[in-house]
Amino acid sequence: MQSQFFGLMIGYSGLTAYQAASNTVANNAANVETEGYSKQYVKREAADALRSYTGYGMVGAGVSAQGVAQLRNFYYDLKYWENSADVGRYETQQSHMAQIESFFKEDSLVNGFTSIYTDDFYDGLQELTKDPGSTTTRASFIGNAQSLVEYFNTMSAKLTQVQKGLNSEIKSVAEKINTIAEEIASLNKQINVVEITGCTANELRDRRALLVDDLSKLVDVTVDESPIVNESDNNNPTGMNRYRVSISNGCSLVDGYSYNTLEVRSRSKEEKYHQTDAEGLYDLYWSNTGQEFSVLANNLSGSLKALFELRDGNNNEALSGKFTAFTSPDGQVKDADGNMVDATSATMKVDVKEGETLEDLMARLNIPEKGTLNVSGFHYCYDGWSVEFTEGATSATFKFSDIKYKDGDGNLVRGIQKDVSEGKPTEVGDSVDYQGIPYYQSQMNQWVRQFAYRFNSIEKSGEDLNGDSMADRSFFEWIDAGGKQQGLTELDLTTGVTNTAGVASSGSTSSTIESYYYRLQASNFCVNSDIIYDPSLMSTTSDMAEINESATDIVDRLISLKTNKTEFSFRGCNSTEFLALISTDIAVNSQSAINFTSNSTNIQNIIDQQRQSVSGVDDDEEALDLVKFQNAYNLNAKIIQTMTEIYDRLILQTGV
Repeated sequence: MQSQFFGLMIGYSGLTAYQAASNTVANNAANVETEGYSKQYVKREAADALRSYTGYGMVGAGVSAQGVAQLRNFYYDLKYWENSADVGRYETQQSHMAQIESFFKEDSLVNGFTSIYTDDFYDGLQELTKDPGSTTTRASFIGNAQSLVEYFNTMSAKLTQVQKGLNSEIKSVAEKINTIAEEIASLNKQINVVEITGCTANELRDRRALLVDDLSKLVDVTVDESPIVNESDNNNPTGMNRYRVSISNGCSLVDGYSYNTLEVRSRSKEEKYHQTDAEGLYDLYWSNTGQEFSVLANNLSGSLKALFELRDGNNNEALSGKFTAFTSPDGQVKDADGNMVDATSATMKVDVKEGETLEDLMARLNIPEKGTLNVSGFHYCYDGWSVEFTEGATSATFKFSDIKYKDGDGNLVRGIQKDVSEGKPTEVGDSVDYQGIPYYQSQMNQWVRQFAYRFNSIEKSGEDLNGDSMADRSFFEWIDAGGKQQGLTELDLTTGVTNTAGVASSGSTSSTIESYYYRLQASNFCVNSDIIYDPSLMSTTSDMAEINESATDIVDRLISLKTNKTEFSFRGCNSTEFLALISTDIAVNSQSAINFTSNSTNIQNIIDQQRQSVSGVDDDEEALDLVKFQNAYNLNAKIIQTMTEIYDRLILQTGV
């Protein structure tokens, strides 16, 4: 049975409900520009009616404010997070490709490859044809050659610096992921503490969703939230939820109150993937399991993947082939009991291009002297390599010595983890389907090696101004790790010299590559210092005695390197088109990143508009709600005033 003052209580319920609604509108208006904030509203329901035990039955009891909830559509959140990874990936690619593109850009203010090589270098050779015996003319040409060398040294140094910067960014992103994971786990606990009482932790949920927004640009994100129920009564939820966040193909990052973290480990000198890699590149591992964390799968995205693509991308041109065998000192991999024994080497067969010579094969190699070998998914380190190759054959055999693997503590241990059957895929490092820093370094190395080889071969066939043979003197040389210049020789396939750092061989004969062009890179390319100090030591003619010092047959052959593809070609083009080919590669990647960034950003904006249409705060809408709730509040106040007058008449003026 209702109270005599029931009408007052009904009016009071309206006052409290619409006061709460007005306060919620005020909170929405205050957060109209707050990032990640979701519109809130008061859930209002008619209060439970009372039985009056009269003819008219039930009597309404006013309005009940059930709580403050947020407007948010989880479907739009999922779509936003899925697309956000693409935005992060392509924005990162666009930013760094623009930087790489600026390195190779040429204009009237920047002297690049075209002016240094196509113009100055060959202008110097043309001047030599006019007066080959002049040391002044020779010195001028040598200066142009030094400019060419410095160009490649500088470009390589810039790319290495970018690779180091990308490496640092990978570490920063990993640390950011760890921080986000910790914060989400902490928020999960705070939210459950609040919501177990029956309330909804709106602001905490917004903060958590905003963290997932940030995380989704870094890596692919999958989110799942499910209620926690009583074990004894599955139909009776506790009010708490289990919130899980997975990244990159379902790897668990956060599960309720617990979270996993990533750790960075620097590659040692024995773990390099490419010959040109900077020292100490990072790989990511899960701290709790020690397993490697990779984001390079084709179905993944995010800025972290882009950083790895840019840092390690080799256009899928890692040296790859088919596994042949592991060998050990006694020629066996397993002992009599079937146990693994220490393996000293691994061999694989690599297909070669039709018509490819040993010199061509060696020129395109980008494998480190000591590096990482991926045998059917298992990574090993090797301390040296050699290659056997027969001219005209369709394959070459590479042998990698002193095989080691990493144990659970990260220590290198001699031997093998698992026996592998013949024919399994094997590669040096990893193939990454993107044209990143290693790819551009490799392209420069190939050009430098092929050019230096052709140039030196022509020079070695002549004599210097003193009539001495150039056979044992290289015009272009390389600088070793100790800063000392080293000469370059052609492969001598008549010797039987072996070298643990790398041996090239043909048939039953072999030769050391200690002084071969594999050692030459854009970063260590140099002009023979003896020739710099004494220009008379370079050759302009093949026979100084029979012809004379004014003969230019050698110079004429050097000039033909410019456009004669028979003498020297790069990727099917003449030597002057090197920059055009590299610039085209870069421009295609850069424009692709720009296009995909634009497309993914447009999609993101559409999804965000849809999301904001549900959860966003609109100032006009809030102003309208404020007027509605004010009128409703005033109306309930009027009800109370009216009811007060009724009770006043009833109690004080009727004489009851």
